[in-house]
Amino acid sequence: MNISIVIPTFNREKLLHSLLSSLYNARQAYRYGKTEVLVVDSSAGEEKKKIAESCRQFDARYIEGDDSVRKKRNKGIDLAQYEVIHFIDSDVRVESNILNAHAETLMNSGDPKVAGSFGYTEFVGKKSFWWRVAEHTTYLDSFRFSKMFPYQSWTIGNNVAFFRDVLIECGKFREDFPYNLGGDDLEFTYRITKSGYLIKSTPEARCFHSTETWNKHAAIQNRTKRWGTMEYYIKSLHPELFVNCIVKSDVRFAFMLVILLLACLATLSPVPLLVWALWVALYILMAYIREGVKNHGLKNPLYDFLGNWFRKKYHAYFIMESLRHKDLSCLYQEMTFSQGQTLFMFREASQKLWLWLGAGALALTVTAVISLFV
Repeated sequence: MNISIVIPTFNREKLLHSLLSSLYNARQAYRYGKTEVLVVDSSAGEEKKKIAESCRQFDARYIEGDDSVRKKRNKGIDLAQYEVIHFIDSDVRVESNILNAHAETLMNSGDPKVAGSFGYTEFVGKKSFWWRVAEHTTYLDSFRFSKMFPYQSWTIGNNVAFFRDVLIECGKFREDFPYNLGGDDLEFTYRITKSGYLIKSTPEARCFHSTETWNKHAAIQNRTKRWGTMEYYIKSLHPELFVNCIVKSDVRFAFMLVILLLACLATLSPVPLLVWALWVALYILMAYIREGVKNHGLKNPLYDFLGNWFRKKYHAYFIMESLRHKDLSCLYQEMTFSQGQTLFMFREASQKLWLWLGAGALALTVTAVISLFV
C-alpha cells in the first residue's frame, strides 16, 4: 500500500520544517510500500525559498499552489502517484508509526466500504489566554473524534487518509466556496460517507498540533467567521443534515430586544430595556451555574463567557449568510449527524428554554419590586 502525503501550506517555514523532519522518520519506519510527500505552497520571497530548501532536505516534492487550501489539496490529489492519500496540515508533527497505523486500518478493516482512516490530533505548545478561550468552545472537539467514535460521518482535513480513486470518484474538494479555507473538509468528507463509503477511526495514528496557530484572538475570530458562514453552504448542499429545533436563546433575545425597544418608545421609559438587560444577565448566570452542576465543577467564568460569546457569533454568521440568501430556516434549524445527537440537542434546548423563561420571569419580578420603591 503506497502512500502520497499531501501538505498544503503558506508562510509556515519553521512549522513545516518540523513536520517534514518527523515525516521523514515516519516514512523510514513505513513497512507496507512506498511513500512520497507533496508540499503545495503559496508562499513568496524568502519564505518560499526556505520551504523549498526544507523539501529538498527531507525528500519532499515542492509544488507551487493557489492561495486556496482546497485548491492545494486538489492539486495534491491530481499530482499524487500512489493509491492512498494522507492529508496533513503544516502546523503539526507526527509520530513515527502514523503511516503504518493508517495503512493497517485500510488494509485490515475487513469491510470493502472502508475508504478512509481518521487519526488523532493532540495539541501541544504554549497555552495563551485565547487558547484557554478556544478550549471553552466546541472548535477543538473534532480533532479528538477518533478516540470518541469508531467511525466518522465527516472529518477535518488533518491526519486523514483516503483511497485516491474514492476521492476522485466523489468529486474532490469544492473550490467554489467563499474564503480560502474552512468548511470544505467537512462538506467533502461527509460527501464521501454520503456516497456509501466508511471512514474508520485510527486513534493510534497520532500527530501533535502546535497551539501557535490558535493562540491569538484573530485566529479564533477568523475561524468563527469562516466556519459559521460556511454552515449555510453546507446546509444548501446537504439539507438532510439539518433538523427543526427549538429556537436558540440568542435568536429569542434578539427578538425580545426589538419588542422591548418598541415598548420603550411607546412608553417613553427605559424600564423595558432594563428588563431585557437583566434578563440576559440572569440567563447567563443561571446557565453558567447549570453547566457547573451538570459537569460537577464551575469553569473559569471569563473563559466560559468568551467561549460562549464566540459560539453565539458563529451562529450569528450562519444566520447572516442565510438571511443574505433569503433563507429563514436558519432561525429554527440546526446541523446534526445522528439520531442520538438530535435527541441530545433537543433535551439541551428544552432545558435551556425553561431556563430562559425562568430568567425572564425573575427579571420581570425584580424589576417590578424595584419599581415599587423608586
